[in-house]
Amino acid sequence: MTASWLGIDIGGTSTRLLLNAQQEWYGFRKVATASWAQQPQALDALAALINATLEQQKVSGVMLGLPGILSRDRQQVISLPFIQALDHQPVAALLAQRLGVPVAMDKDVNHLMLWDLLQLDALPAHAVGLYLGTGMGNSLWLNGNFYHGQHGGAGEIGHMPWRDNDLPCPCGNQGCVETLTSGSWLARWAAKNQAATPLAQLFSHHGDHPDLQAFIARLGQTIASEMNILDPEYLILGGGVLAMADFPLGQLRDVIFRHLRPPVTRQGLKVVFSSVTDQTGCRGACLAAERHFRRDV
Repeated sequence: MTASWLGIDIGGTSTRLLLNAQQEWYGFRKVATASWAQQPQALDALAALINATLEQQKVSGVMLGLPGILSRDRQQVISLPFIQALDHQPVAALLAQRLGVPVAMDKDVNHLMLWDLLQLDALPAHAVGLYLGTGMGNSLWLNGNFYHGQHGGAGEIGHMPWRDNDLPCPCGNQGCVETLTSGSWLARWAAKNQAATPLAQLFSHHGDHPDLQAFIARLGQTIASEMNILDPEYLILGGGVLAMADFPLGQLRDVIFRHLRPPVTRQGLKVVFSSVTDQTGCRGACLAAERHFRRDV
């Protein structure tokens, strides 16, 4: 049987599903995450959602992308602040039992990063991805593999403390930089200060506002801090915030480079702006499924 894969990108707002076989993409679906996550038995509801796709197409494996912290071995969900119904459960194993097909999982941002890495001419040894959406998705590709850390919590750049910040974070801490450098902060600021402007047009109409200029400065300084620690070959920047109309990508790049350690880091870092689409997370999940399960096919 020809190997086929189901990639699932689970976000706090939307859940997306996409099939892949022989490099062909098909069967894309998008539903509200709340439609299953707020059910009394959320895992059963998720299984039913996936099974509706599997009834149309048998697959060799399923890969989930989840927005939070997973155990180092990727067997246990540790913390999903926006989908707490799955916390502290071996979600992949439980779904595999219900669906009758192999299931694996990883952080959703790693699937975005895998897709972007495979668009390069060659896979680098070291790369970092920062995908700015509701929060700060951070992916670490070190020595040719994704780095998860000792406890599965690597790449949580959004939860570094920011000076003179006492805002509460969904993770449970106070003062995390993500509370000041994310789509959530932009949405709150826009609702308070520019409610008549559509959020997608915020930088088109108010990009020169001192508060938004300060936002770009904080973001660039935070990213530069990670670059100075890890010294990767590539920095890949993407996500819904950076895709907003007239977002100052050049200015952000300038801020990052201004804070890099000269000379070698500043001269050698290659910055790529990702063209993420609604299907990118699912596509990356399908490619991750193939890499994960191919030894069993």
